[in-house]
Amino acid sequence: MEPITYPTPGALRLFLEIPAGTIEVSSSETSETVLTIEGERDPGDFKVRFGPGSGHEHRLHVEYRGRRLGLRGRELHVDVRVPFACAIEASTGSADLRIRGRVSSINFRTGSGDLRFDEVDADIEVKTASGDVQGSEAGGNVVAHGASGDLHVSRVVGRLVVRTASGDIGVDHLDGGASITTVSGDVRIVSLAVGEIAVRSVSGDVELGVAAGARVYMDLNTTSGDASSDLEIGQGNGDTDVDLTLRVASVSGDIRVRRAAAREARIA
Repeated sequence: MEPITYPTPGALRLFLEIPAGTIEVSSSETSETVLTIEGERDPGDFKVRFGPGSGHEHRLHVEYRGRRLGLRGRELHVDVRVPFACAIEASTGSADLRIRGRVSSINFRTGSGDLRFDEVDADIEVKTASGDVQGSEAGGNVVAHGASGDLHVSRVVGRLVVRTASGDIGVDHLDGGASITTVSGDVRIVSLAVGEIAVRSVSGDVELGVAAGARVYMDLNTTSGDASSDLEIGQGNGDTDVDLTLRVASVSGDIRVRRAAAREARIA
């Protein structure tokens, strides 16, 4: 399919329904949206709709309607160049979604596709069976439900909510609170300073780094694992008038609370 250009002054809401292959969305300071599709068998395999949305928003729907792809799905590539003010809603079977640049928000549902992103202004919501999630900065909340996919985000400004069976969870800097439930996945948050952190694990290990100067209340419980803290006595001796509350429970996983190194705790 030849590239199609749509005038897009204002914001864009992008809907993608692609079963397999790869999807790449790249943003820039532009008032146009450019769609390119490669590897399709027939132009009629895709249904593309573009039109006005609410207010100054435009909507672009890209939906695969062709026959089952099978192994040929690897050849399918959808490329969309969008303005910064773009909210993305994507649904895939195994297709990966790569987002370059800054966008408004992401809602991604997939079976085994991976999500990669650079910078998101607001919320991210992901539902996946086995796909991985990796990104640089989430300006809002991150909500992820999955079975075995790993999640790693460099910085989450809002709240982190994760439910997983065996996927590992990693965040370098978490500015808001968190609610994390995992069976065997490990949890590692490098630097925390404020909020309430609740982690429940069966066999996964939990490691939390506390920024220097944060007043902390800790409630750590593990049945057969080890629980330890590097914080000095007096940093977490009450559950009122504190900056950070840590409630961690595990059956057999180890729990460690440590002091974040100065370079880890620095907020860029």
